Amino acid sequence: MQVRSRLIASGLGLGFGCLALAGAPAFAAVPLMAHKATYRLVLDGSKPTGQLEDMRGEIQYEITGDACAGFTTFTRQTSKSTTGDGESLAQEVTSKAWEDGEGKSYRFNSTSRSASAGNSEVEADVTRDGPDALKVVVTKPKPATLSIPGKVLMPTEHVGKVIAAGTAGDRVLQAKVYDGSSDPARIYETLTVIGRATTNAERAPAVAREQLGASTYFPVTVSYYEPGATSGSPEYVMSFALYDNGVVGDMKIDYGKFALVGTMAEFTALKPAEGCPK
Repeated sequence: MQVRSRLIASGLGLGFGCLALAGAPAFAAVPLMAHKATYRLVLDGSKPTGQLEDMRGEIQYEITGDACAGFTTFTRQTSKSTTGDGESLAQEVTSKAWEDGEGKSYRFNSTSRSASAGNSEVEADVTRDGPDALKVVVTKPKPATLSIPGKVLMPTEHVGKVIAAGTAGDRVLQAKVYDGSSDPARIYETLTVIGRATTNAERAPAVAREQLGASTYFPVTVSYYEPGATSGSPEYVMSFALYDNGVVGDMKIDYGKFALVGTMAEFTALKPAEGCPK
């Protein structure tokens, strides 16, 4: 059972709605803080869990770079679940990626290890193929070249556009977002509801209060749908505080049959990039 962290890979994927992408503020204009953070995940006891007795996990996320050099991200997520019949399942997913500061190209390597599902690895290079398509050159697990039609956002580009939309006062935004971590052809249709900008030091995660207490954040809820399925139930929904520097605060991930609550347990601000040449 994989705990998704594309907003954090974002992390942690994000979404948009009811606003044409062409009119959204530029992604490259949003400065993202270089940092690393760890989130502890536990089962939400307030929601029915069906046959799932317990589930715990951790997400480690790191982002460095800037719009000139591009953004490098690292995500490691682990989870361990126990079913009602005593069966224990464990999984580890690691993703390393680089994304162009203008969202024109993206390359990544993702590995998954699970005793029940075995090990797998996906590696690909994604580029814009004109204004309305992506070209995906896959090297692992099997060499292939794919074409994905439509206006599709790259993962970090997605985060920047949500922040830009919230800063501009937009409350709902939607977009297709590339997520090839387990399947190099996978995209999600996302719908994001963005709350009003807020600054509240007391609500900042305790481990990051010194760095984030004076920063503005947006309460954000992102619903992820399979392509063409936005009229039905989402695959999952993420709710979290998104700071205007790209840091994600505490979160909740709702998979329908169960939900996980994520608390920021560690935070380190990293040395910022040197910036774009003037």
